[in-house]
Amino acid sequence: MIAKTETLLRIAQVDPVHADTMSRQPTTFSTEPLSFYGHFKLLTADVMLPHRPIQFRYVDDGRQVVVLSGREQDIYNVNAREKLSLDAAHVPEYVRFFIANTGGTGRRVVEKAADVPWRGDVDTTPELATKKAEVSARLHPLHVTAGDAGFQAVALVLEDDVLHELTLQIRKDGHVDTTRSQVVLSSLPVPVTF
Repeated sequence: MIAKTETLLRIAQVDPVHADTMSRQPTTFSTEPLSFYGHFKLLTADVMLPHRPIQFRYVDDGRQVVVLSGREQDIYNVNAREKLSLDAAHVPEYVRFFIANTGGTGRRVVEKAADVPWRGDVDTTPELATKKAEVSARLHPLHVTAGDAGFQAVALVLEDDVLHELTLQIRKDGHVDTTRSQVVLSSLPVPVTF
């Protein structure tokens, strides 16, 4: 558990509206180290609103907080502050972080069946169980190869109920370009939020 008051003060400097909500609603803060950064950690604020829970994500170095709003530029700004220089060992974690924090909520790299947020009835409904088996057979670990200008990664990304295979070019400074995107399967038996 981290200090709520100090954390809220840092969040309020960059995200005052949500900091106010966090001060009035039950909120749990948690941090997660990010091996590719020297100072910044992932900061998650889980807020229990009266009608539903909501989550806000930031990076925090203990002095300043940066909002992860879903824009790639948020991450690129932190990369510049950290003077990021990725090596091959950190690329898989960086890609997972980048995908999860850009392009919309619920977007994630999936490598094995346990990474997929299956519907609760997936194992008890024959049609859904068959689809789960089909999806599980297509899953594979994130694959990274090094090149002259950085790295190439091939990742399976779940977005809503669609599984995509993305080929990404990742520079050592953390800039990511998608060079190929292909739908692998759609209508996965997962909860979809609108």
